[in-house]
Amino acid sequence: MENQFHPQEILKISIEVEERGARLYSKLAEKSGNPAVEKVWNYLKEQEIEHKKIFSDILAKAGDYMVYEFNPGEYQNYIRAISSEYIFTPQLIEDKIKNNFESDLEAVNFGIEIEKESILVYSSLEEFMKLERKELIDKIIDQERKHYTDLVSLKKTLKK
Repeated sequence: MENQFHPQEILKISIEVEERGARLYSKLAEKSGNPAVEKVWNYLKEQEIEHKKIFSDILAKAGDYMVYEFNPGEYQNYIRAISSEYIFTPQLIEDKIKNNFESDLEAVNFGIEIEKESILVYSSLEEFMKLERKELIDKIIDQERKHYTDLVSLKKTLKK
């Protein structure tokens, strides 16, 4: 189990997270009675679909994107620790799709946590990217940061 968290495994988990995230955001958009909230969910759904495509492409062409020679030790332990937690995220999202949320605010709080976790994992994955390919993952990280700030703003609006 310890050796399974290599870049391709992280990409596979990320693809699953993005796919389930898109389904979750789609469901939240359908259920929301607030047009502003629905707009945010639809936007996030489209972004998740695009991220899934990007990660799928990277996985299909891993040799063109990934660096396999890295210094073993601390970083490998770090990525293993992050990945071991992240592997539960797809199931957590699936559970929320099935069980719904008590309110838009609860859904937004969940979205904030998922976005934070994605930023952390994708930032770690960046270490395995070839220098000339890092801008792709940087773009996704920047988008995840924007999603995070959008959700925090939405949370403030909902609390009023």
